Amino acid sequence: MAARIAPERRTRLDLTITAVIVVLVVLAGVLLWWTAPARTTELRTATEEPVALLPTESLPTAYRELWRAPSPATDVPAVGKATVVTGDGGTMAGRDPATGRALWSYRREAPLCAAIAAWPGGNNEALGVYRNSRGCSEVTALDANTGERRGNRTSDADDAITLSYDQTFALAAGDTRLETWGTNLVRGIEYGRVDAPVNPDVAPNRDACRLHSAVSGDSRVAIIERCARDEGYRLTVLSATLTEDEKIREWGSELITTSAQGAPPAVIAATDSIVTVYDGGGATDRPDPTVRTFGTDAVERGARSVDGERVPPARSHPLTAQALTTYWTGRSTLVLDSNTGEARVQITDTLGPGELATGLLIPVDGAISVRDPVTGRELRRVPVDRGDYRGVVSLRTLGPYVIEQRGDEIVVLGPPAE
Repeated sequence: MAARIAPERRTRLDLTITAVIVVLVVLAGVLLWWTAPARTTELRTATEEPVALLPTESLPTAYRELWRAPSPATDVPAVGKATVVTGDGGTMAGRDPATGRALWSYRREAPLCAAIAAWPGGNNEALGVYRNSRGCSEVTALDANTGERRGNRTSDADDAITLSYDQTFALAAGDTRLETWGTNLVRGIEYGRVDAPVNPDVAPNRDACRLHSAVSGDSRVAIIERCARDEGYRLTVLSATLTEDEKIREWGSELITTSAQGAPPAVIAATDSIVTVYDGGGATDRPDPTVRTFGTDAVERGARSVDGERVPPARSHPLTAQALTTYWTGRSTLVLDSNTGEARVQITDTLGPGELATGLLIPVDGAISVRDPVTGRELRRVPVDRGDYRGVVSLRTLGPYVIEQRGDEIVVLGPPAE
């Protein structure tokens, strides 16, 4: 007969240790639940898919204000396939362009750093970046039509960023670092300050650089920066993705001003062959503001004088749609071919960038100026009452509606009531 195995004896110490472990596990679970973003997240999706709007075939004789909403998280109008996306406080919302009613909303108990509507002709996503202890680092992607969650990512970031996109990539740029992401939110590159680099030889060898502006296009990222040993401002052009050996490819990097006494230039367009820069002239010996074009090797190809401010306007951001890029210099609107980066025309006495609809629509004092996109010749003006607002106006369109970003507000215009 097999010998009987005596049961293990549990001492008071064993029971105490077991109880402590159980308490620690419970406390860890409660802490994870308490700090989890999902606990403080509220997502309300659309009850039905909104209908995508076709481009308008004619403009009204006048516009009236349909609705407005606070949106300090957007720098330019965030326009999806069928919605206008706004960002305020910790909430993003996809709104009906006709009424302003929120068809969907996403709210977190965290500050919303930036929001855009990206790739309306493709993935049609609303991207929101929220701030936590690591900066503006928590990214959420939603369907811009319905608000359904598409994905999330997080990484180190600066305390303030600008958010933009091109045909393929989103770009989040702060003053010490930037990142690109694909439509699936997988990171392409990170450049600048990297607190814990896995491979320190990934990026170009430059120290203590401040990033002043950045634009992506055609798998390139063009950056105006100033590094510790630089006398002036530098243009750097990178690939938006890593090479096969997991390194950042630098196409070119050159000093483009003789000093840093004046305001830094601003990148306004990038393609696979040309980078376009607005230079107010304060940091060079140029007497006037200029639009300068560079190859992707960062070597200057040409320049032309334009009407603009010495300091690029802080709230002026390039708008790209339908093969045109527009940029406001503080006095005039530049119209560039977005495929080549070349400046086509300059339209003076304007309030901001515009968009191609049934003509090139440009905001001007008391109206929207309809222009020939090739020559810049004015075809007609449609009156708009903006009240006492005197700042930058960025203009986009969605079907028959005109969406204007006026400071921290989105204002939507439509035809007069019948």
